[in-house]
Amino acid sequence: MLFGFSFSVFAAVTNVPTNVTSISAVISIINTLANWVFSVLIALAVIMLLLAAFNWLTSAGNEEKISSARKMLIWALVGIAVALAAKGLVMIVEALIV
Repeated sequence: MLFGFSFSVFAAVTNVPTNVTSISAVISIINTLANWVFSVLIALAVIMLLLAAFNWLTSAGNEEKISSARKMLIWALVGIAVALAAKGLVMIVEALIV
């Protein structure tokens, strides 16, 4: 149930134009791709955050496991930043083109 919402995004039907004849069709394709990348990266980042928290809590003071959990946490946050940048890049490109 925890991940049910994130996977429901993958079940959504999207209408991607097959023949690109205008700028709006290109923007639609880019927007669709960005939504997919955003959804996948956010889902992976949430899983990484949960794994990092679990590793941190079960480390029992082991410095090596704490260091590994800290690195996982940092990379999960980098994943979130990349996902947000991908979403923002689409908005910037759309504003420049239109």
